[in-house]
Amino acid sequence: MKRHQSIISVLLFFSALLLSACGGGGGGGSAPAPAANVPPRAVISAPNSANERTSVEISGTGSSDSDGSIAAYQWSLDNPDNINVSIENPTQVNTKLVFGEVQTTADITLNLKVTDNADATASAQTKIRIVEIDAARLPPKPDTQTSMQTVQGIDTDRNGVRDDMEHSLYGLYPLDTPRRETLLIGAHAVQMQVLAGSENNQSASDAASERSAEFAACAIAGNIDIVTLQQDIAALKLFALNTDARRRAYLAYKASRAGTVQRAINPDSANCSI
Repeated sequence: MKRHQSIISVLLFFSALLLSACGGGGGGGSAPAPAANVPPRAVISAPNSANERTSVEISGTGSSDSDGSIAAYQWSLDNPDNINVSIENPTQVNTKLVFGEVQTTADITLNLKVTDNADATASAQTKIRIVEIDAARLPPKPDTQTSMQTVQGIDTDRNGVRDDMEHSLYGLYPLDTPRRETLLIGAHAVQMQVLAGSENNQSASDAASERSAEFAACAIAGNIDIVTLQQDIAALKLFALNTDARRRAYLAYKASRAGTVQRAINPDSANCSI
C-alpha cells in the first residue's frame, strides 16, 4: 500500500511540474502576439504649376498614421534637367519650393517620405510644372530683312528697344533677368544715340547722352564689373549697329558729342527701367 502511495505522489509531483511549465492549468495558454504595425500614409499638398522666380507652399499635413503618429518628414526632388529649384526646409511638414529662372517650361517631381513612430515608411510623389515667362513676354521676333530696312527698325511694344535686339539679349542671357534688364537700358540708350545721329537733332542727342549716363549708373547698381560691362557694351553695339545706315548714324551722334562732358548719375536715383 505504501508503495502505491509513493508512486502516486511521484506522479502528482511530475504532473505539477508539467502544468507549471505549460503555464498552469485551467485553460491559460500563451499570451496573444502584439498587432502588426500599420504603415503610415503620405499625402502631398502642392500646386500643379508655378512661374519661374517665385516660391510656393507645400505641405504634408494630410499624411497620417492609423495606429500611431508621424515621426519624420523628408522632402526631395527628381530634377533630371537640373532646373534651378530648391526646398527651403526639407524635413518640415510645411515648407516652400523656391524656383529660380528656367530657359524653357519644364517639369519636376516632388517627393515626400514619411516615417511613423514604429519606423515604418510611406512615400508620395507629384509633378509640378515650372513655367518660363520671360520669352512669352518678348515681342514677336521680326523678319530679319524687314527689321533692317530702316534706321529705327521695328519696335512693336514701343519700349524704345528694337524687337530684334530684345530677342538677341534674351538669347545672350536667358537665365539672368537682372543683367538682361540692365542691358535693355543700354540698348535703349544706343537706339536713342542712333536715332539722334540720323536726325541730327541736338535735343535728341542730349537725351541720348542722359540715358547713357543712366545705363552706367544702373550697371553700377547691378554690380556689373567693368570688364563684364565692356563686354556687354560690345555685344550691344554688335546687335544695334548691324547695318551701314545705323553705323553712320551712331558715328554722327558721337561726332555731335565731341567736346562735351557726360554727367554722372547717382546709381540710387537712376531710372533703371524701360
